[in-house]
Amino acid sequence: MQHLKIRNLGPIRHCEIHVDDFTVLTGPQASGKSTIARSIYFFRTLKDDVFAQITHRPSEDEYETNIIRAFEKRLRKKFLQIFGSTWSMAEDMKLTYEYAPHVKISVYLEPDHNHSYRNFVRFEIDDKITEFLSRYENQPYEWDQEDRRQTLRTDIDKLFEDYYETIYIPAGRSLITVLTDRLASILDSEDRTLDYCMRAYVRLTMEKRSAFRDGAEGLLGEKLHTTQEKVDRKKMKIMQDLMDRVLQGRYSYQSGEERLNIEGHRYVKINFASSGQQEAVWVFNLLYYYLLERKPIFLIIEEPEAHLYPDAQKAITEALGLFGHERNQVLMTTHSPYILGELNNLLFANTIPQKYRRQMPVAEEKLLPEEHTWVGHVNGGMVEDGLSKGFIQNGLIDGASDEINDEMQQLMEINWQAEDSHE
Repeated sequence: MQHLKIRNLGPIRHCEIHVDDFTVLTGPQASGKSTIARSIYFFRTLKDDVFAQITHRPSEDEYETNIIRAFEKRLRKKFLQIFGSTWSMAEDMKLTYEYAPHVKISVYLEPDHNHSYRNFVRFEIDDKITEFLSRYENQPYEWDQEDRRQTLRTDIDKLFEDYYETIYIPAGRSLITVLTDRLASILDSEDRTLDYCMRAYVRLTMEKRSAFRDGAEGLLGEKLHTTQEKVDRKKMKIMQDLMDRVLQGRYSYQSGEERLNIEGHRYVKINFASSGQQEAVWVFNLLYYYLLERKPIFLIIEEPEAHLYPDAQKAITEALGLFGHERNQVLMTTHSPYILGELNNLLFANTIPQKYRRQMPVAEEKLLPEEHTWVGHVNGGMVEDGLSKGFIQNGLIDGASDEINDEMQQLMEINWQAEDSHE
């Protein structure tokens, strides 16, 4: 199990969490949930940075430097693109991520001696990682062949003991869904309008659009008719039903435009769909795509409830449970009592004896991993365990409703007193 420590980054003063198979972060706005999610994304995608550094083809326009220094520069640029300027960061800020025993990286700040008004990003990198990188120092370029690149990726996975591809689905998806084509030019520039996480998400959705030229059904049909890979058709059917419940239409990418096909030959362009459909469409597309591919994914998703009606929030939670049940890992941030309530149901269902599970109102394929689900309550710069006896604390699920109900009770009592005084 991987481990993250944060000291004084953004709203977070102190945080230590184990990254479990299914991790949920909840708490007030601006409490630091996204800071934690982005920190994990920074470290979990570091495998890609190792691969990119080793396979980088040097040019005459670049300074000659050793591979470790070049790697640190790559990480520094990425850190700044994810978290912004260090000028306003605390001088004692530090992040540490442990992937496996003796495989650890820390990020910290020290004064920039050339500019007294800002801090400089530094790294502590364990010997196992530096030794791995150093093997490829000054070697002739040999990465044109795909089998060599795949072998390298496998070796990097073994180094970090991490066999998952990391995907980040950020908040604010509806705007990105509408403007994806217009944002394409930004991806090829140094424009900082989009941060690193959003850029990665836009690249991913643009890359996967063509796979949905005939929608999810076409994607499934192609897999069945062109490969010998096993497909769990029951799970794909469950995911499709959940997509239909939320999207009220089926996505396809045809004639260079994204559509939601309603019925028959009728469709609506995605930029004219509802905000809820725009928020959810690529969440479901990516869940469906990777569920079908059966490739282990570490999914980070912010606010899956955004712009969705309560019953749709329940459905998207079930979809994430199904996705996590299938050898994937999930980390989500949420404010929604509906999502937390449904997650609690998916946890509680594990307590039902096996012979009674056919009677359950939720499919067993959606249940959360009982021993490997963790909920963190982020508030006041700290993170507290949000579970009590294996379930999500009631105060986190519906604390606001309790307060609203108490307020109504007080109002009713005042009203009764007023009526009695008139008598």
